[in-house]
Amino acid sequence: MNIPEKPTILYVDDEEDNLIVFKSAFRRDFNVLTTTSPTEALEIVAREEVPVVISDQRMPLCTGVELFRKMPENIGIVRIILTGFSDVEVIIKAINNCNIYRYLTKPWDQAELKHTLDHAVEKYYMQKSNAQLLFDLKEANEQLEEKVQLRTSELQQEKEKSERLLLNILPDEIAEELKHHGKVKPRRYDNVSIIFLDFVEFTRIAERMPPEALIEELDYYFQAIDTIFSKHGIEKIKTIGDAYLAVGGLPVPDAQHALHTVEGALEILDFINTEKEKRRVAGETAFDIRIGIHSGSVIAGVVGNTKFAFDIWGDDVNIAARLESNGEKGRINVSESTYQLTKDHFRYEHRGKVSAKYKGEIEMYYLANKD
Repeated sequence: MNIPEKPTILYVDDEEDNLIVFKSAFRRDFNVLTTTSPTEALEIVAREEVPVVISDQRMPLCTGVELFRKMPENIGIVRIILTGFSDVEVIIKAINNCNIYRYLTKPWDQAELKHTLDHAVEKYYMQKSNAQLLFDLKEANEQLEEKVQLRTSELQQEKEKSERLLLNILPDEIAEELKHHGKVKPRRYDNVSIIFLDFVEFTRIAERMPPEALIEELDYYFQAIDTIFSKHGIEKIKTIGDAYLAVGGLPVPDAQHALHTVEGALEILDFINTEKEKRRVAGETAFDIRIGIHSGSVIAGVVGNTKFAFDIWGDDVNIAARLESNGEKGRINVSESTYQLTKDHFRYEHRGKVSAKYKGEIEMYYLANKD
């Protein structure tokens, strides 16, 4: 996946001052194009490669959602809405109709927006790479089908290899839908538990390790976490650097999603603590981890024109991230909703209302340490 040193980003807003502020904030990191005209925005994306387009929602000539609806889906642009109001139904409709990647409220925070832009650019080029991979897979399958009469057994083996590639990227049910229908419709899941894990002081530890050793360490830990989550029926969504996002209760609904997610988190914490003790005795570096869990609803699906990257989004995903960042190392921090669903199975320490960035005060509970 080749990402340019300064990827192109287009910002559309009817207020010139907003365009000036945005360009000044991000011109060092991106090739920033700006316009107040939705018509000019469509002309720009038609004549050159623009990985990410950000649009204000409320504009006099058309809304941001209407602008994105006019953009061809087959060019794969990652779309972000900036809005000064919160309207969940409008956003859900936009996600289904024109593949909105994220929506952010104004006034935007530069660090948060930069983080979102970086991931949006990465998503665009990953989609582009996956599109070629999908094309290659389809072409390989077509060639194999032509030979089915001559070597049925050999053909079946090759098809199984292609399907395993797909299953390594997408959940089983999603992969099946993609294979049978060529696309996956985004769905709302109202009963899930979102879990965020993050290694504590990862940057400081990483500075002291060679890159090869660091990757080996992350791979070792993430493989163990993958195995534990699979055991408890928790679906891995993605890793972002040293962070790990997963969710219980989708794509296959699970009435005990909160219980199974907390059980998986406990087993991961046991693994981390065992590894710490083993490495302490050996005088080796070990990682600590923070875990946050929140139960609620998400929108999930395979977004982008390649229909090849399974993801979840929604305000409850952001709350789960805040629970992780407001926790302590070696602790599992859960929200009120997760607490209510699991309080009959575990002991908790009530933390009260904790101030969370951009989310106000959130009721939080620590899973009690084992006696």
